[in-house]
Amino acid sequence: MDEFDVVAKRATAGEVAALECLGVVDPVFPRLIDSGLDEDGHWIVVPFEPGEPIGWTVEPPRAVYAALARVHLRHLGRTDELPTELPRVDDEFLRMTFTEFAPSGIRRAAREAPHPVQDRALELLARFAVDERLRAGLDVLPATLLHGDVHGDNVIAPASEVASGGSVRLIDWGSARVGPAMLDVMLAAGPAGVAAYGEAWTSASGTPMDAWELATGQAWATAVSNAMFVGAVAERSAETATLMLDEAETAIDCLGRQLSRRR
Repeated sequence: MDEFDVVAKRATAGEVAALECLGVVDPVFPRLIDSGLDEDGHWIVVPFEPGEPIGWTVEPPRAVYAALARVHLRHLGRTDELPTELPRVDDEFLRMTFTEFAPSGIRRAAREAPHPVQDRALELLARFAVDERLRAGLDVLPATLLHGDVHGDNVIAPASEVASGGSVRLIDWGSARVGPAMLDVMLAAGPAGVAAYGEAWTSASGTPMDAWELATGQAWATAVSNAMFVGAVAERSAETATLMLDEAETAIDCLGRQLSRRR
């Protein structure tokens, strides 16, 4: 038997469920070796992945988005078969995101280094909390299995292969949930990531993504993801947080136009 290093760690019930649901082994995703439950909670054992995170400001390589397209397609239209341990992106998720999760980061940033972007962020979050366009997006965008936290800090690669995108791994499935596919994509993707996702989708399904659904999903996910993480980013960079707010404002207007075209 080959010997290899492993990582044993505490996990959420959703992370265990997600790793069990990945099904067909994809080299980009962790392989679940074992899992269990004891008096302290759930635990998992996965292979140790050599390398370092590529960094939260770095767009994940194309291979990550291609792998996400494959797993999204596998579970699209079959979310009733996914375990109940997986949280859902629903009205309550949006409410918590805009009224609790994101504002808490903004307030921490304000205590450390006050900046006008924090007031602007809180105002946007208050608007998003009652914006029916975001709920309407949930109603029309099909759901699937999501990693839920796709960014460079969760992408591991050997230093020699960061640029090429070879041997990358998307780790930390603790935020896995069920929701619109583009939420995984727009968290960190630029044009290259979106293109890689679309190409892998077409290759795996035999047909391109529906153009209206793609544009609507991108707008919805861009608005939600920027608002969701603007608090965390504001603690690191007020300038980046400002850019995120600009993107969220543009995206919510685009979402409204997309939804009106469907009527």
